[in-house]
Amino acid sequence: MSTRSVREFLHDVGLGEYAPRFIEQGVDTVEDLRYERDLDSLVEDVGLEDAHATTFREALTRALASEDGGKETKKASAPVEPTKDDLAKAVAASVAASKARQRGGDEAETSSVGAGFVRMSGAKTSDYAPKLALDGAVREDVNARMGLATEREIEDILRRHAEKDFLSLLNLREVPIDSMGRVEWAGHEAMKSNEIAMRCKLLTLRLDSSRNSHPRAPLAKRAVENVLDLMSHKETRREFLTLAVRRKVDELRAEGKIQGGGHVSFTGVHYGSGAAATRLAEENYVSKDMMNEMPTYDASIHAPDADPAAGDASASRAETKKKSAPKVDVSSIRAKLASKSKKPRFM
Repeated sequence: MSTRSVREFLHDVGLGEYAPRFIEQGVDTVEDLRYERDLDSLVEDVGLEDAHATTFREALTRALASEDGGKETKKASAPVEPTKDDLAKAVAASVAASKARQRGGDEAETSSVGAGFVRMSGAKTSDYAPKLALDGAVREDVNARMGLATEREIEDILRRHAEKDFLSLLNLREVPIDSMGRVEWAGHEAMKSNEIAMRCKLLTLRLDSSRNSHPRAPLAKRAVENVLDLMSHKETRREFLTLAVRRKVDELRAEGKIQGGGHVSFTGVHYGSGAAATRLAEENYVSKDMMNEMPTYDASIHAPDADPAAGDASASRAETKKKSAPKVDVSSIRAKLASKSKKPRFM
């Protein structure tokens, strides 16, 4: 994985002045750009002009292609693969080990060398032997390595979701606020979609009903999936991070570390004319993603009659209610723009 910083990358292609804007959007390395879900929106958000946008896309394509080429070179320089006879013998030993393990015999210990040889050689089992099902021993090993969510963790996940405290639910850092009430989200894990997805994936694995028999584990899994949806969308992520900022400011005010009132927004506490300007900007804010549906907070998870089994179905996320942005009459807007562009007529 590339560890090249986005600041260094932009500086090399003559776009260094845009580096702070990329970092503000949660993009710290070139690898973050590879997994960016909506690159067009990111380019628009950082304000890249047409010529600069073209330069950026071409340079990014070259950088990612160069990195992929390096990976292929490393693969090509690997040791010589074993012969088919060697692989066939190793696969046969692996099959014997699996059968012995299922019978509970002692043959698994004597055949462990062959099984390891198959894994290290990169053999395709489908070419030499039938596919093997995941047996109980393998499942137990996975459970031991991954670990199951305990009852305390499950209740904590549900409580954090009910409180809409997603930073604590995903074990992320606290709100990055300074003594003056300013908040700087650049570089925070909450701004990185791939980091959010990874943490949610690990939690759902520990809550999956095929491994975790706790009756409320499916509900906790639904809560984590709902958090993934909300934190992966730019608009809803900003909304819930603003709630986190307000919660943190209330705590600091109660402790006497922040004095006075002021309007609290996504970027911190604002006073005087700054508070009025920020409040006005929030009231007049128009989403750049109006034509797409946005995920909503799933309060049904905490209903008294909530069905735990309902959260175990893979289609549950698709059934989550969505709120659509108001429809825009594009034709009328075009007509108004066309009328303004016409030259005035004089009698």
